[in-house]
Amino acid sequence: MENIILQIVIEYAKIILGYHEKFGLHDLSEMAEELKRISGGMALEILRAFIEAADKAICEAKGERRGDGVRIRESSVPRELFTALGEFKYSRTYFDTPHGREYILDGMLGVEAYERVDRGVSAALVNAAASNSYGRSAEIVTGGKVSRQSARNKAINTGEVAYVPERSANAPVALHIFADEDHVSLQDGKGAILPLVTVCEGKRPVCEGRNELIEPFHVHGYGQDPEDLWGYVYALCEKKYDMGLVKEIYIYGDGAPWIQKAFEVFPYAVHVLDGFHYKKRMKSLLAGDICRAYSQPLHGAVARGDKALFDKTVQKMLGEVEAEMAPGKEKDGRVKNIAENNAYFQAHWGAVMNMKLEGSIGSCTEAMVSHVLSQRFSRSPMGWSKEGLSKMAMIRVYVCNGGKVEPADTTAWKRKSDKNSVIAKYDKYEALVKEQQDKILKGAKNWRWFEAENLISGKLTGTKAALDALGQTRKIS
Repeated sequence: MENIILQIVIEYAKIILGYHEKFGLHDLSEMAEELKRISGGMALEILRAFIEAADKAICEAKGERRGDGVRIRESSVPRELFTALGEFKYSRTYFDTPHGREYILDGMLGVEAYERVDRGVSAALVNAAASNSYGRSAEIVTGGKVSRQSARNKAINTGEVAYVPERSANAPVALHIFADEDHVSLQDGKGAILPLVTVCEGKRPVCEGRNELIEPFHVHGYGQDPEDLWGYVYALCEKKYDMGLVKEIYIYGDGAPWIQKAFEVFPYAVHVLDGFHYKKRMKSLLAGDICRAYSQPLHGAVARGDKALFDKTVQKMLGEVEAEMAPGKEKDGRVKNIAENNAYFQAHWGAVMNMKLEGSIGSCTEAMVSHVLSQRFSRSPMGWSKEGLSKMAMIRVYVCNGGKVEPADTTAWKRKSDKNSVIAKYDKYEALVKEQQDKILKGAKNWRWFEAENLISGKLTGTKAALDALGQTRKIS
């Protein structure tokens, strides 16, 4: 077997030396790319040799197989798999066993039935899909050798992954919680709300005009009951901090019903209207020439914290708008818009005033939604299935929290821990394979590039083989 490995190395040495003989030194990046391709091919050939030698060891263990009731049903059954090294083909044996028909070698390798992409590539596809479309992910990871549908399937089939915070040595005096939502289009033509909650300890300057959050983590709430969502947020906070030492909690949001549920879980939290929605509501209230003239009085009422004056000013503005309307004409959209926006400010006046609190750090809810959600879910025209949205929201938030989907997350196959796995049933065959692999490696370690033997004797040694390979490359024109 070691001679087969050596022969593979020799053949690829010929290819590499022949490449340099023909092209010499030229563009570095082009040479590196070509050598990467060549070495990848050599690695696949060596891997195939090891795997097929392992399969042979299982087949030759007739005594062990007979005792276990394992018989060969079909030999040299081909298998194709896309790996980090590229497309990989190998052969293995199909066995009849007391547990059914199985490829024992596939079980040892962790290769699942009908799988065409290995777990390492699967994880890479899922991680790439957290920030890119499925098609773009397949292009980035495999150069387009795998379809966008395959990338989607890998994401859909990913197991549960969740952020688990490390315990902080010191609890902050204040926690700041931002809550907002993205609006996502579904394939059935309907829309879905994708809530996002971000928790941090505050903010710090990065450079002039730019800040960053301190120790942020995100939680999405798609498909969750608001009470469950906020209960989960509190559980994560409790795991990361000693909440008994946190003196102040600020919750920034527009006051939507699902956000209001937060104050049942964080009863002593302060609601702060986020700046984006404040400006959005005020801009809507002041739309039109008549209303625009009331900008200074309304902002002045907010600055003085005079709720009654704000309402009185809006009523005066409303009267002027209605007076402009023709007699007998039904109330137009402007009247309804003014009434709705005024009702919003009256209902959330405390949250508006809390924007001026000394402990408030200013809201970044819209920026968080844009960065964590919109970039993947709603910025480009696309329609999501409910299943796809749920799974990708989980993956996206997990990655934004610093997580990385691992190969084991992409499959239900668990080596050793699954008592029903092929390996658990056939430990003795894995031992036989290991013994056979050790022989190969021991033989490879005995290769000598400078042997004492006479190279003219005709005996094939590692040195002679390598020199012969080098000599062959000299013949390439």
